[in-house]
Amino acid sequence: MLKLPIMLSWMMPLMAFELFSLLTVGALVTAVAPGFRTAFTEKGFDYARSIGIPILEEELSDMKIPDISGSTSSPIGKIDYSVSNIKGGKLKIGHSSISLSSSSGLDISVSDGSLALTADWKYRMKSWPHVQDHGSVDISASSVSLKFTVELGKDSTGHATVSAGSCKGDVGHMDVHFHGGASWLYNLFSGTIESSLKGTLAKQGCDQGKDAINKQANKALESLPVTVNLDKSALINYALVDTPKFTDTFVETQHKGEFFLRAAPTAEAPLAPRDLPPISKVDNMVYLWLTEYMANTAGYVYFKSNSLHRLITPDMIPKADRDKYALNTTTFKQYLPQLYNKYPNMSMTLLLNNSAPMNISLTGGAVFGSVPGSIGVNVLTGNKTTEDAFVIGIRVHFNATIGVTTNNSKVLLVGKAYYISTDIELLSSNIGTFSVDVLREDVNALALLAVIPFMNQYAQAGIPLPVVEGVQFTNPVVQLGEHYIIVATDIKYNA
Repeated sequence: MLKLPIMLSWMMPLMAFELFSLLTVGALVTAVAPGFRTAFTEKGFDYARSIGIPILEEELSDMKIPDISGSTSSPIGKIDYSVSNIKGGKLKIGHSSISLSSSSGLDISVSDGSLALTADWKYRMKSWPHVQDHGSVDISASSVSLKFTVELGKDSTGHATVSAGSCKGDVGHMDVHFHGGASWLYNLFSGTIESSLKGTLAKQGCDQGKDAINKQANKALESLPVTVNLDKSALINYALVDTPKFTDTFVETQHKGEFFLRAAPTAEAPLAPRDLPPISKVDNMVYLWLTEYMANTAGYVYFKSNSLHRLITPDMIPKADRDKYALNTTTFKQYLPQLYNKYPNMSMTLLLNNSAPMNISLTGGAVFGSVPGSIGVNVLTGNKTTEDAFVIGIRVHFNATIGVTTNNSKVLLVGKAYYISTDIELLSSNIGTFSVDVLREDVNALALLAVIPFMNQYAQAGIPLPVVEGVQFTNPVVQLGEHYIIVATDIKYNA
């Protein structure tokens, strides 16, 4: 099986053949602007060429060249001849190139190739006495060149597709030497044989290369998942929203880049992605853009799934903090006496709930966010029932750092949130009206010790970036733009 698809994998990034690529996953999409974008540059293509050409050399050495037969004139009269059982040695490629064109797409060229073949020959005179003979033949081909034009597209589900639109093959020079029997006779019309072999060899190289691209590459793409399941609640849709765009220096792919509920994988978030700026940097092999929109669809999905609800009980307070933040009404006796007076020395629980989706803002070279929610304070009464004491509305503000890491061969975009402050207000009370300022220190501590760590469980789990097995990012750099994140990286392939 020809492994030319390995050369092509990152030429259509997320990106996906046996070498590497960027996944293209998802369902039918209608977004105008992408939530996720990639670019694969000339530097990346040159790396793909260095990996793929040795494989191409090896695979094209096993070309299945059909038998050649015909009739021709000879010094002994008209004869029927055949050259059969043609077997190839190792193809040696002198030069190779992969070039991009905004008009034609992707061109893959190999030139100055050479190939040694062996075969059997035989002939038979057409007229009586029907003399016949046979022997072997050595064939040496040089100045072999193949040029493929490859088109990249997408199907109705957002998968990437590959199509080898055309191929031009040529064998510049060929030497044919016959051995055994009346070899002198064959050598008299070797030019006829050479011409047939040149055409056959060039056509077979084109056919086998195109077949590998059209069949094997698309088969590999179809085997990839169209969505990435994150947990029991959420998945990411990386479907292509447009066909890949070629320039003379990079290939750009635009993807849906949206979180969805696993229970409703086609229900769109009520948000819209912003337009991304034109691509200007091409120093690295690969660039990935993750948008503010993508992050905020995550907030929407986790809000709708009720994943951010959390009940905090007394035993969940860290031992080192229980003296200061014990969940007991006695803790509040001095500055919230009405709570203690109604529920003396009783244990409490706190119900954390998000009242709206988390909001992420990527601006000014930083990541900021806020989580609106509420804290329900409940008292465990002596008869093992729970009574609502009061509910505080909160909005936790934070900033965050972003990085790239690898875990079990997966490339992840990870984050870490850092606490800034919390806005608070009294929403309801069964112990009378009071100023929430008396609880500010406790609420800040709760946000720092519970809300932020809970968010970081998700942030540290990371967002899987669309990279197939065997590819590693080398020296990735995360850059923050206005309403987007760029990951600029080189890549390394480990078979």
